[in-house]
Amino acid sequence: MTIAERFADYIYITSYDSIPKYIQRFAKLCILDWIGVTLGGSKEPVSDILLDLIDIMGGNPHATIIGKGVKTNALFAALINGTMSHALDFDDTHKDAGIHPSVCLAPAAIAVAEYKRASGRDLITAFIIGFEVAARIGIAAGQTHYEYGWHATATIGRFGATASAAKLMGLSPEQIVNAFGITGTQVSGLREVFGTMSKPFHAGKAAMDGILSMALARRNFDSSHEIFEGRFGLKNVFSPKSQSSDMLTGLGKQHHIQDIAFKPYASALATHSTIQAIEAIRKEENITAADVEEVQIEFGPLPYSVVNRKNPQKVLEGKFSVQHCAAIALIRGRVSRDMFTSKDLNDPHIIAIRDRINVLLNPELTMFETIVTVKTKQGATLNKFIKESKGSPGVPLTLPEMKEKFMDLATYKESLSTT
Repeated sequence: MTIAERFADYIYITSYDSIPKYIQRFAKLCILDWIGVTLGGSKEPVSDILLDLIDIMGGNPHATIIGKGVKTNALFAALINGTMSHALDFDDTHKDAGIHPSVCLAPAAIAVAEYKRASGRDLITAFIIGFEVAARIGIAAGQTHYEYGWHATATIGRFGATASAAKLMGLSPEQIVNAFGITGTQVSGLREVFGTMSKPFHAGKAAMDGILSMALARRNFDSSHEIFEGRFGLKNVFSPKSQSSDMLTGLGKQHHIQDIAFKPYASALATHSTIQAIEAIRKEENITAADVEEVQIEFGPLPYSVVNRKNPQKVLEGKFSVQHCAAIALIRGRVSRDMFTSKDLNDPHIIAIRDRINVLLNPELTMFETIVTVKTKQGATLNKFIKESKGSPGVPLTLPEMKEKFMDLATYKESLSTT
């Protein structure tokens, strides 16, 4: 059997009752967090651009655009909800898979579930299935896929969207295999666009393409059955160094959703350990930005290549600048989503602190390990090593912290960032 055929059988036979209760709880937390970040993202400029587009294009009122009081067809709803949910860069992550799973998966699943009037049990089942498929593909693709310049959330996440949509619509195994083939030939998403509206657009387009692939396959639109391992399939074209041999190990018994990470900061995940370290140093040592002579941040190769942006020019770029995030943490003592604004980006005080921050490559550090060294004007050297940032599986957010994050996102009134 091909990889797609094995996945199709798993999708077809998995039921709500076959999934452990504690795994179902993770899915509910993902959906809670996703609704929150989508409501927050609904106030961002990118949401109005897309809303204007679908107003012109039209569409049957099948599914809701969250936070807008508007319905459109399932494809457009997934596109807009997916884009909005990734707009703040505040959504969940799966480190081993290298993806933001829910922003591709939830918009597709919820749009199809609303269209079909599916039960909550069916939605949870489809969500977990889609998550597992995407996580396994992402883990197999490995870090090199990302290093080549592909945005794994876009390239990998759409398979999770396809799997969930296919489960909700009751596709046959043969149709599911074709849906994966249709999805695979649409794969795209480049890291070059990080720091622009096109990055969150990746998530929305992945969700939309998942539904489109399902809808075509449901009508017996055919495709390759070897989209993953074929000569010109995903592995050989997009990730030739990937380890696809164990992609199916434990399928249906092991659940990668329990390794989900929920973000405490609305910025790129690679900045979180630095923010956490500086907040801790500032509090523990009772210093302020005025006391700081220099800051040194040490990263492993991947985060070094992603968030080493000394002089961000746009608000969204600021979320990918560890220098900018660190400067805010030093000056304010904390970093919240309302601190990423044009005013802060161009604040002379923040710029002056950014200029004192140096980022160094340390090949001995693993993907998200970080060493932060603060040198004060009084001659002190303060160090902090972060192995795993807050919100990660080993240091999870508490339920009260997740509720607080949700309420903050659900109740703020207007966009705080402009490009």
